[in-house]
Amino acid sequence: MNRSIMVAVALGLAPLAGAPALSADSWDGKYLYEQSLGKNLAGDRTLFVNHVLTLKGGDCQLAADGYQTQQRIRCKATANGDKLQVMFVARGTDSMGNPITGAEYKPNEPLFTLTRKGTTIDTSWQGYHKNDPIPGEGPATFRKMAPGERMQ
Repeated sequence: MNRSIMVAVALGLAPLAGAPALSADSWDGKYLYEQSLGKNLAGDRTLFVNHVLTLKGGDCQLAADGYQTQQRIRCKATANGDKLQVMFVARGTDSMGNPITGAEYKPNEPLFTLTRKGTTIDTSWQGYHKNDPIPGEGPATFRKMAPGERMQ
């Protein structure tokens, strides 16, 4: 390989050497999935469950609060490029459990994977127990919250 090609390859790979997308730290922050469960029986109120994922390094917390839901999960997050795998570690002591299935999670069970796609995030749901989404009620995915942003 001639020297000019080697230099071009080295320069092309240089930005990847410290690429933050390869680190769980680059995902640090809070992420929100506002899950609509549709209208109540009277039809006068929309029911929601808010799923908040808080990441700091490889550690994470997942809190789900809303209609008949209160879950706290300690999890771990592993980054691989633009993907972040979130896995179960332990259930929080203030969780109600899963009122829908009663299912428990297994240690290291994959809950979901987040994938950055430009300015959006796709969520591939795996073992995480959540209510089924209502068709047409918006995408079943997380979004990164702005610093200081509060849920409504």
